This record gives sequence, C-alpha cells and structure tokens, in this order.
Amino acid sequence: RRWLGRRGRTWALGETDRLAAARSSGVGAAASGTLRSPMPGTVLSVAVSDGERVSAGQPLVVIEAMKMEHSVRAPFDGVIGGLRVQPGATVAVDDVLVTVVAEGVIDCD
Repeated sequence: RRWLGRRGRTWALGETDRLAAARSSGVGAAASGTLRSPMPGTVLSVAVSDGERVSAGQPLVVIEAMKMEHSVRAPFDGVIGGLRVQPGATVAVDDVLVTVVAEGVIDCD
C-alpha cells in the first residue's frame, strides 16, 4: 500500500482485485445473495425495503465515489432479507449493503 498526499489531503493506494469486486456487487453472486460495496463511498439512494420482492437486475442501492455513481443490482429474483444501509451512510469496500433471498428458499438461521 502506498500513500499519496497533496494540498492537505491523503489517499491510500493499493491493488484491487476487480474480479472479487465484480462478484461482490452482484456479478456472479447468485449463490449467496449477499451484496457488498464494490468501492468506498457514500450511499446516495436505497430503492428497496426489507421484505420487498425484487427482480434480477433491479437497482437496489446507488453508491457515489469520486463523483461517479455505481448501482448495485439484484443478482436474481427474490426478496430483500436484510437491508444494512441507508442514504447518506459511508461504506468501505466489501461492507454488506443488502441481502437478497431467492424466492422459495427458507433461511434457517
């Protein structure tokens, strides 16, 4: 990890596993349904609530980082089983945002 500083601001620089980030944001995450933040940023909007039915590809949470927006989408049809963020929240890479439970699946936890 390297650090960059300029005009009183500091940034941490490091390598990113893009495949892991893509999986955590819904691409290839169909097995788990636990959607994680692909980057550090601020939650701009949450388009769903607990217990709501969602369709594959439906936008669930929008995160802003460095003036760019990233939409985290449902990996499959299901029901929101756990919403962990709200608008204005600050998130780090891999923070859990929302859990989607496939329809017809019973959670035994």
